[in-house]
Amino acid sequence: MSMEIAKIDNYTITPRYIAADYRNGKITIPERNLLLWLRVNGSPYGIAIVDMATYANETFNSPVDKNYINKILLSLKSKRYIWYMDRAGRRGSFDVHMGDWILPSKQLKTLEKHFGDITDRGEPSDEVVTETEVSPENPSVSQSLQSKKSITNKQQISNQIRELVRGCDNDTNNDKNKEKESLQSLPIKKRDYNVGRFKPDSMEEQQCLAIAKDIGDSEVSFCLGIYYKYGMDILENAKAEFVNSDGYDKNNPPAFFNSIVQQLL
Repeated sequence: MSMEIAKIDNYTITPRYIAADYRNGKITIPERNLLLWLRVNGSPYGIAIVDMATYANETFNSPVDKNYINKILLSLKSKRYIWYMDRAGRRGSFDVHMGDWILPSKQLKTLEKHFGDITDRGEPSDEVVTETEVSPENPSVSQSLQSKKSITNKQQISNQIRELVRGCDNDTNNDKNKEKESLQSLPIKKRDYNVGRFKPDSMEEQQCLAIAKDIGDSEVSFCLGIYYKYGMDILENAKAEFVNSDGYDKNNPPAFFNSIVQQLL
């Protein structure tokens, strides 16, 4: 990759409507500033990893309370400029998704799938006004529930992943019957999964292909299997963690990425 291309890839694009929405009173100055700072910190897939305390120190001219950052995030989510999972009872850093984001595949990422029926951006919604970030949490209960979920789901998830991948990355005559059985209910059979020959049928499949290429995988089957079984968010979160963990420098980047996916599941 040339230095010029590398520099271009390191740029983010800010929609002009943010300025227009501010001037038209749809967002306040603090909302505008936080939204712009989120976009500057976004990954190539439009995800910013947010730590409340850090953003409280970095966003404005002087530090603010993290509860103030939480309040602005809730407002931006209510107005559908950003999306993140419900935070009630949770602490630590979390992923914030941004819409109208140009992906590495040159397609436009939107937040429609997260909000369902689309309303005008900038119009407050009742959907998230009751959420809180800093709320009491019982660590023992939380850890207990987490452990139970891990015990009951770990083997099942591992089997599901193996089943998906087994059917995707084998196209020999001897295994055609197995592939037919294991993938009979999935729309990813009888296709060429090589990253150089795979033909995406949707924006999500294009994203899977882009991620597979980016992590140095020779096939897109693993990413497709995870997408069809668990959705695109898992792959996007894993890619963000892969980048933050310097996954490109690992001995086997695809295997490292796969391990991140399984940990997230």
